[in-house]
Amino acid sequence: MIWGMPAQSFFAFLSWPVIYITLSVIVYFIMKKQDDQVDDTEFEQSVKGRNASSAKTEHAEGGAVK
Repeated sequence: MIWGMPAQSFFAFLSWPVIYITLSVIVYFIMKKQDDQVDDTEFEQSVKGRNASSAKTEHAEGGAVK
């Protein structure tokens, strides 16, 4: 008996943290592998260009630069 309940009940109700952590680690490594395979240079350049142009626009209009 674990914490006053049969082992079967304990593992049936309190196994979810182990399951969630295991699944999250598996999903993380699958997504990391897919992310490493994708070429994001075009996207990264467009984001850098967009942030630089928006900061210049706000500064020219007298707004605060982020």
